[in-house]
Amino acid sequence: MAANTPSPVMLYGETGTGELFARAIHNHSPGMKKYTPVNCAAIPENLLEGILFGTSKGAFTGAINKAGLFETRTSQGTIFLDEINSMPVGLQSKILRIVQDGKVRRVGALKEIKFDLKIISSVNQDPHTSIADGSLRSDLFYRLGVVFIHIVPLRDRLSDLPLLVDHFIDKHNKALGRQVRGAEDAVMELFYQYHWPGNVRELEHVIEGAMNIMGPDNRIRIKYLQPHFTQGYGNQRSSGHRASRWMAHSSKGGDTGETGSSDLLLNKNEHEKKLVWQALMQFRGNVTRSAKKLGISRQLLYYKMKKYHLSRDQFR
Repeated sequence: MAANTPSPVMLYGETGTGELFARAIHNHSPGMKKYTPVNCAAIPENLLEGILFGTSKGAFTGAINKAGLFETRTSQGTIFLDEINSMPVGLQSKILRIVQDGKVRRVGALKEIKFDLKIISSVNQDPHTSIADGSLRSDLFYRLGVVFIHIVPLRDRLSDLPLLVDHFIDKHNKALGRQVRGAEDAVMELFYQYHWPGNVRELEHVIEGAMNIMGPDNRIRIKYLQPHFTQGYGNQRSSGHRASRWMAHSSKGGDTGETGSSDLLLNKNEHEKKLVWQALMQFRGNVTRSAKKLGISRQLLYYKMKKYHLSRDQFR
Protein backbone atom coordinates (compact mmCIF):
# COMPACT_ATOMS: atom_id res chain seq x y z
CA MET A 1 0.00 0.00 0.00
CA ALA A 2 2.88 2.37 0.77
CA ALA A 3 4.33 1.69 -2.68
CA ASN A 4 1.10 2.53 -4.48
CA THR A 5 0.61 6.01 -3.04
CA PRO A 6 2.41 9.26 -3.88
CA SER A 7 2.03 10.37 -0.24
CA PRO A 8 5.15 10.68 1.94
CA VAL A 9 6.09 7.55 3.90
CA MET A 10 7.85 7.57 7.27
CA LEU A 11 9.53 4.48 8.75
CA TYR A 12 10.15 4.15 12.47
CA GLY A 13 12.64 1.61 13.74
CA GLU A 14 16.05 1.09 15.27
CA THR A 15 19.17 1.92 13.30
CA GLY A 16 19.67 -0.65 10.55
CA THR A 17 16.01 -1.52 9.98
CA GLY A 18 14.78 1.05 7.49
CA GLU A 19 16.97 0.83 4.38
CA LEU A 20 15.64 -2.53 3.17
CA PHE A 21 12.04 -1.41 3.63
CA ALA A 22 12.66 1.90 1.86
CA ARG A 23 14.18 0.10 -1.13
CA ALA A 24 11.31 -2.37 -1.18
CA ILE A 25 8.75 0.45 -1.25
CA HIS A 26 10.65 2.09 -4.10
CA ASN A 27 11.03 -1.15 -6.06
CA HIS A 28 7.31 -1.87 -5.83
CA SER A 29 6.24 1.68 -6.70
CA PRO A 30 4.95 1.71 -10.28
CA GLY A 31 7.20 3.51 -12.74
CA MET A 32 9.89 4.48 -10.20
CA LYS A 33 13.42 4.49 -11.62
CA LYS A 34 15.85 6.44 -9.42
CA TYR A 35 16.44 5.73 -5.74
CA THR A 36 18.59 8.12 -3.70
CA PRO A 37 19.34 7.46 -0.01
CA VAL A 38 20.60 10.35 2.15
CA ASN A 39 22.06 9.72 5.61
CA CYS A 40 20.93 12.82 7.48
CA ALA A 41 23.01 11.93 10.54
CA ALA A 42 26.33 11.71 8.70
CA ILE A 43 26.41 14.97 6.71
CA PRO A 44 27.07 18.43 8.27
CA GLU A 45 24.25 20.96 7.96
CA ASN A 46 26.09 23.36 5.64
CA LEU A 47 26.89 20.52 3.22
CA LEU A 48 23.53 18.77 3.51
CA GLU A 49 21.57 21.85 2.46
CA GLY A 50 23.63 22.20 -0.72
CA ILE A 51 23.41 18.48 -1.45
CA LEU A 52 19.62 18.47 -1.14
CA PHE A 53 18.69 21.83 -2.65
CA GLY A 54 21.66 22.65 -4.87
CA THR A 55 23.74 25.82 -4.97
CA SER A 56 23.86 29.00 -7.03
CA LYS A 57 27.05 30.74 -8.10
CA GLY A 58 27.92 33.57 -5.73
CA ALA A 59 25.84 32.27 -2.84
CA PHE A 60 29.04 31.88 -0.83
CA THR A 61 32.76 31.75 -1.47
CA GLY A 62 33.51 29.07 -4.02
CA ALA A 63 29.85 28.33 -4.76
CA ILE A 64 28.99 27.10 -8.26
CA ASN A 65 25.77 26.42 -10.10
CA LYS A 66 24.94 22.88 -9.09
CA ALA A 67 21.65 21.03 -8.95
CA GLY A 68 20.65 19.34 -5.69
CA LEU A 69 19.13 15.91 -5.23
CA PHE A 70 15.57 17.23 -5.15
CA GLU A 71 16.15 18.90 -8.49
CA THR A 72 18.07 16.13 -10.28
CA ARG A 73 15.73 13.37 -9.12
CA THR A 74 12.56 15.08 -10.28
CA SER A 75 11.39 12.42 -12.74
CA GLN A 76 10.09 9.09 -11.46
CA GLY A 77 12.36 8.99 -8.44
CA THR A 78 12.45 8.29 -4.72
CA ILE A 79 14.53 10.11 -2.12
CA PHE A 80 15.07 8.39 1.23
CA LEU A 81 15.90 10.75 4.13
CA ASP A 82 17.37 8.33 6.64
CA GLU A 83 17.21 9.32 10.35
CA ILE A 84 15.64 12.68 9.59
CA ASN A 85 15.35 13.35 13.33
CA SER A 86 19.16 13.82 13.25
CA MET A 87 18.82 16.63 10.73
CA PRO A 88 19.30 20.16 12.22
CA VAL A 89 15.94 21.72 13.08
CA GLY A 90 16.66 24.77 10.92
CA LEU A 91 17.04 22.58 7.87
CA GLN A 92 13.91 20.63 8.80
CA SER A 93 11.87 23.82 8.39
CA LYS A 94 13.21 24.20 4.84
CA ILE A 95 12.36 20.57 4.06
CA LEU A 96 8.83 21.22 5.33
CA ARG A 97 8.42 24.21 3.04
CA ILE A 98 9.53 22.48 -0.12
CA VAL A 99 7.41 19.39 0.65
CA GLN A 100 4.34 21.62 1.10
CA ASP A 101 5.01 23.71 -2.01
CA GLY A 102 6.42 21.01 -4.27
CA LYS A 103 9.14 23.46 -5.27
CA VAL A 104 12.83 23.73 -4.42
CA ARG A 105 15.14 26.75 -4.48
CA ARG A 106 18.91 26.43 -4.75
CA VAL A 107 20.97 28.01 -1.99
CA GLY A 108 21.47 31.66 -3.00
CA ALA A 109 18.99 31.52 -5.92
CA LEU A 110 15.68 33.33 -6.43
CA LYS A 111 14.06 30.96 -8.91
CA GLU A 112 12.02 28.02 -7.64
CA ILE A 113 11.96 24.71 -9.50
CA LYS A 114 9.10 22.24 -9.36
CA PHE A 115 9.88 18.66 -8.44
CA ASP A 116 7.89 15.44 -8.35
CA LEU A 117 9.46 12.96 -5.95
CA LYS A 118 8.31 10.17 -3.72
CA ILE A 119 9.68 11.02 -0.29
CA ILE A 120 10.47 8.28 2.21
CA SER A 121 11.97 9.21 5.57
CA SER A 122 12.95 7.34 8.72
CA VAL A 123 13.37 8.08 12.41
CA ASN A 124 15.36 5.89 14.80
CA GLN A 125 13.39 6.76 17.94
CA ASP A 126 9.73 7.30 18.76
CA PRO A 127 8.79 10.47 16.83
CA HIS A 128 6.75 11.77 19.77
CA THR A 129 9.88 11.49 21.93
CA SER A 130 11.87 13.34 19.26
CA ILE A 131 9.23 16.06 19.12
CA ALA A 132 9.27 16.38 22.92
CA ASP A 133 13.06 16.73 23.09
CA GLY A 134 13.12 19.21 20.21
CA SER A 135 15.02 17.09 17.68
CA LEU A 136 12.05 16.73 15.30
CA ARG A 137 9.59 19.41 14.25
CA SER A 138 6.02 18.31 14.88
CA ASP A 139 4.74 19.90 11.65
CA LEU A 140 7.39 18.06 9.62
CA PHE A 141 6.43 14.78 11.28
CA TYR A 142 2.77 15.27 10.39
CA ARG A 143 3.70 16.15 6.81
CA LEU A 144 6.17 13.33 6.21
CA GLY A 145 4.38 10.72 8.33
CA VAL A 146 1.22 10.57 6.22
CA VAL A 147 1.91 6.85 5.82
CA PHE A 148 3.62 5.75 9.03
CA ILE A 149 5.17 2.27 9.37
CA HIS A 150 6.67 0.91 12.58
CA ILE A 151 9.38 -1.64 11.80
CA VAL A 152 10.10 -4.01 14.66
CA PRO A 153 13.77 -4.94 15.24
CA LEU A 154 15.14 -8.11 13.69
CA ARG A 155 15.42 -9.86 17.07
CA ASP A 156 11.62 -9.63 17.37
CA ARG A 157 10.92 -11.07 13.92
CA LEU A 158 13.42 -13.89 13.65
CA SER A 159 10.99 -15.83 11.49
CA ASP A 160 12.20 -13.52 8.68
CA LEU A 161 15.76 -14.83 8.98
CA PRO A 162 15.59 -17.60 6.32
CA LEU A 163 14.17 -15.18 3.73
CA LEU A 164 16.69 -12.47 4.57
CA VAL A 165 19.65 -14.86 4.56
CA ASP A 166 18.63 -16.24 1.16
CA HIS A 167 18.12 -12.71 -0.17
CA PHE A 168 21.55 -11.47 0.92
CA ILE A 169 23.30 -14.62 -0.28
CA ASP A 170 21.68 -14.21 -3.70
CA LYS A 171 22.60 -10.50 -3.75
CA HIS A 172 26.27 -11.11 -2.95
CA ASN A 173 26.51 -14.18 -5.16
CA LYS A 174 25.88 -11.78 -8.04
CA ALA A 175 28.20 -9.08 -6.70
CA LEU A 176 31.09 -11.42 -5.81
CA GLY A 177 30.67 -14.03 -8.54
CA ARG A 178 29.98 -16.80 -6.00
CA GLN A 179 27.70 -19.83 -6.05
CA VAL A 180 26.84 -20.08 -2.35
CA ARG A 181 23.74 -22.19 -1.78
CA GLY A 182 22.98 -21.31 1.83
CA ALA A 183 24.15 -21.39 5.43
CA GLU A 184 24.77 -24.56 7.43
CA ASP A 185 22.41 -25.43 10.30
CA ALA A 186 24.90 -24.40 12.99
CA VAL A 187 25.13 -20.91 11.49
CA MET A 188 21.36 -20.58 11.30
CA GLU A 189 21.06 -21.68 14.92
CA LEU A 190 23.61 -19.07 15.94
CA PHE A 191 21.71 -16.46 13.93
CA TYR A 192 18.50 -17.37 15.77
CA GLN A 193 20.22 -16.96 19.14
CA TYR A 194 22.03 -13.70 18.34
CA HIS A 195 20.58 -10.38 19.57
CA TRP A 196 21.20 -8.43 16.30
CA PRO A 197 21.87 -4.93 17.70
CA GLY A 198 22.62 -3.74 14.15
CA ASN A 199 19.45 -5.34 12.76
CA VAL A 200 19.14 -6.22 9.07
CA ARG A 201 22.14 -4.09 8.15
CA GLU A 202 24.34 -6.13 10.49
CA LEU A 203 22.99 -9.40 9.09
CA GLU A 204 23.94 -8.37 5.57
CA HIS A 205 27.46 -7.35 6.66
CA VAL A 206 27.96 -10.67 8.45
CA ILE A 207 26.91 -12.62 5.36
CA GLU A 208 28.95 -10.46 2.99
CA GLY A 209 32.03 -10.80 5.21
CA ALA A 210 31.74 -14.59 5.32
CA MET A 211 31.27 -14.86 1.56
CA ASN A 212 34.45 -12.87 0.96
CA ILE A 213 36.69 -15.39 2.73
CA MET A 214 35.05 -18.77 2.14
CA GLY A 215 36.82 -19.59 -1.10
CA PRO A 216 35.19 -22.28 -3.27
CA ASP A 217 32.95 -23.59 -0.47
CA ASN A 218 29.22 -23.37 -1.22
CA ARG A 219 27.97 -23.14 2.36
CA ILE A 220 28.44 -20.39 4.95
CA ARG A 221 29.95 -22.04 8.00
CA ILE A 222 30.78 -20.83 11.49
CA LYS A 223 34.50 -20.78 10.75
CA TYR A 224 33.87 -18.11 8.08
CA LEU A 225 32.07 -15.70 10.42
CA GLN A 226 33.99 -12.72 11.73
CA PRO A 227 35.53 -13.27 15.21
CA HIS A 228 33.86 -10.16 16.62
CA PHE A 229 30.48 -11.63 15.66
CA THR A 230 30.96 -14.99 17.37
CA GLN A 231 32.67 -13.36 20.37
CA GLY A 232 29.86 -10.85 20.69
CA TYR A 233 27.39 -13.69 20.59
CA GLY A 234 29.14 -15.48 23.44
CA ASN A 235 29.20 -12.30 25.53
CA GLN A 236 25.52 -11.52 24.95
CA ARG A 237 24.03 -14.88 25.81
CA SER A 238 23.92 -16.24 29.35
CA SER A 239 23.86 -19.63 27.69
CA GLY A 240 26.85 -18.74 25.56
CA HIS A 241 28.28 -22.24 25.99
CA ARG A 242 26.10 -23.22 23.03
CA ALA A 243 28.26 -21.11 20.76
CA SER A 244 31.36 -22.78 22.17
CA ARG A 245 29.94 -26.20 21.41
CA TRP A 246 29.16 -25.16 17.84
CA MET A 247 32.63 -23.67 17.43
CA ALA A 248 34.19 -26.83 18.82
CA HIS A 249 32.08 -28.92 16.48
CA SER A 250 33.39 -26.86 13.57
CA SER A 251 37.05 -26.96 14.60
CA LYS A 252 37.07 -30.71 15.35
CA GLY A 253 35.92 -31.71 11.92
CA GLY A 254 32.16 -31.67 12.27
CA ASP A 255 32.20 -29.04 9.54
CA THR A 256 34.20 -30.73 6.81
CA GLY A 257 32.42 -29.16 3.87
CA GLU A 258 31.92 -32.62 2.32
CA THR A 259 28.58 -33.47 0.78
CA GLY A 260 28.10 -36.73 2.68
CA SER A 261 26.82 -36.72 6.27
CA SER A 262 28.96 -38.52 8.82
CA ASP A 263 27.53 -41.03 11.31
CA LEU A 264 28.31 -38.57 14.09
CA LEU A 265 26.25 -35.84 12.44
CA LEU A 266 23.37 -38.24 11.75
CA ASN A 267 23.37 -39.35 15.37
CA LYS A 268 23.44 -35.74 16.54
CA ASN A 269 20.44 -34.85 14.39
CA GLU A 270 18.49 -37.91 15.49
CA HIS A 271 19.14 -37.10 19.14
CA GLU A 272 18.11 -33.48 18.63
CA LYS A 273 14.92 -34.50 16.82
CA LYS A 274 14.09 -36.89 19.66
CA LEU A 275 14.46 -34.15 22.28
CA VAL A 276 12.29 -31.76 20.27
CA TRP A 277 9.67 -34.49 19.77
CA GLN A 278 9.59 -35.34 23.47
CA ALA A 279 9.17 -31.69 24.53
CA LEU A 280 6.35 -31.10 22.06
CA MET A 281 4.69 -34.35 23.11
CA GLN A 282 4.93 -33.44 26.80
CA PHE A 283 3.30 -30.02 26.27
CA ARG A 284 0.85 -31.09 23.52
CA GLY A 285 2.42 -28.91 20.85
CA ASN A 286 2.72 -25.77 23.01
CA VAL A 287 5.74 -24.08 21.43
CA THR A 288 6.36 -21.58 24.23
CA ARG A 289 6.50 -24.21 26.99
CA SER A 290 8.44 -26.66 24.82
CA ALA A 291 11.06 -24.04 23.96
CA LYS A 292 11.43 -23.17 27.65
CA LYS A 293 11.90 -26.86 28.46
CA LEU A 294 14.61 -27.15 25.80
CA GLY A 295 16.30 -23.89 26.83
CA ILE A 296 15.97 -22.26 23.41
CA SER A 297 13.91 -19.44 21.90
CA ARG A 298 10.51 -19.99 20.31
CA GLN A 299 11.92 -18.88 16.95
CA LEU A 300 14.71 -21.44 17.14
CA LEU A 301 12.22 -24.17 18.05
CA TYR A 302 10.10 -23.24 15.04
CA TYR A 303 13.22 -23.50 12.91
CA LYS A 304 14.01 -26.97 14.26
CA MET A 305 10.40 -28.10 13.78
CA LYS A 306 10.62 -27.04 10.15
CA LYS A 307 14.00 -28.74 9.85
CA TYR A 308 12.60 -32.05 11.12
CA HIS A 309 9.20 -31.71 9.41
CA LEU A 310 7.25 -31.49 12.66
CA SER A 311 4.00 -29.59 13.14
CA ARG A 312 2.09 -28.62 16.28
CA ASP A 313 -0.99 -30.53 15.08
CA GLN A 314 0.89 -33.82 15.45
CA PHE A 315 0.99 -33.39 19.22
CA ARG A 316 -2.48 -32.05 20.04
